[in-house]
Amino acid sequence: DDKMGLSRFGKFLKYSVFLFNVIILVAGCCLLGFGVYSRTTDNQLTQISVILGDFYNYIFSMALMASGVIVIVISFFGCCGAIKEVKCMLGTFFLLLLIMLVGMMVGGIIAYVKKDDISGRVLHELSASLNESYGMSGQQEVTDTWNLMQRFLECCGVYGGVNSTTSWAYYREYSLWYRNQTKGLEQYVPDSCCRNVFGNNRTKCVGGEGYEGIIPAAWPPVGSALENDLLFTEGCYTAIMDILAQNTKILAGVAAGIAVLMVLGMVFAVCLCRRIKDDIFF
Repeated sequence: DDKMGLSRFGKFLKYSVFLFNVIILVAGCCLLGFGVYSRTTDNQLTQISVILGDFYNYIFSMALMASGVIVIVISFFGCCGAIKEVKCMLGTFFLLLLIMLVGMMVGGIIAYVKKDDISGRVLHELSASLNESYGMSGQQEVTDTWNLMQRFLECCGVYGGVNSTTSWAYYREYSLWYRNQTKGLEQYVPDSCCRNVFGNNRTKCVGGEGYEGIIPAAWPPVGSALENDLLFTEGCYTAIMDILAQNTKILAGVAAGIAVLMVLGMVFAVCLCRRIKDDIFF
């Protein structure tokens, strides 16, 4: 028997709250670990920060670590409050969970309101790195990161579609990489903008001799006669936004699921509190 004489439903609440907090404890440890990993090791995030600057990687990793610590603290109060049947700890658990839920909602609202400012800053950093650093001496990390991103996302340049001067045409229009090429050996886009670089495919893709009538040697606007099936024509920022848009429902579902779990945890904690006598201590 439970020392508190809890009913079956009370015991169900007790162990449900405890199990819930064990799960979020594991999640908190994962968040903390991933935050430390993203900050201290060479990974895809640090590669992207080469382009965008270390500010974004710093903010992201610190947010992960802070979130992990907060979740671990919350789970401690929830676990101990449930298993020891201590009202004050369950009350603290409820309050912290409420603050975290409100914080997530406020953070989401701020991110939505500031989305244009954030997008503008990201676009500025992408444009600056491609314009001034890509292919330049001493900028191998920037060059490698752009090449990796363009191959992986099947994109070329910064943003826009086939008729934009800031996607595949950005290199020719703005970049020092294009201006500094050896005369007579110019290519309009780097190899990483190509679907296939084997044999004559490379010459066609980068606008070499014999392919002056199609892009990238030709200039926007692009009709069907100017298209090049070997060239990635969408800008990388646009490609990333397209991926996010395609997965909006999944992201919204995950966010809603987390919110529902948090509310359930709060409800269970309140119900358990109501079934615990006031004179309980450690």
